[in-house]
Amino acid sequence: MTRITTRLSSWRAARPPAYLSKKLMPPLPTKDGGMLRTIREACEYMAAIGKQRELRRHWQHVRKLILEEADVVAVSWQLRLAVLKDAKLDVAADQAIDKEAEAQARS
Repeated sequence: MTRITTRLSSWRAARPPAYLSKKLMPPLPTKDGGMLRTIREACEYMAAIGKQRELRRHWQHVRKLILEEADVVAVSWQLRLAVLKDAKLDVAADQAIDKEAEAQARS
């Protein structure tokens, strides 16, 4: 896979607002206390992670999917993997989200 090195400020501006506002499925809690709920928030998170992390293959894959305006489920899954690979997923909060979703599904 070719590395995509375009900075966020230029490529996010080219995405339609309707696409950026799509909700991640499910929301993604990060260890810094953040909660990524939309593709826009994922872009903002990616802009803040630093150049070294941004150039990792898993983040480049997320960026490529967003540039291609891929399905939100695919973006959500790859974003979750990228955060997990960087050991930045708040696992306790993630499990709480899963339990809440299961409870709502049973209702």
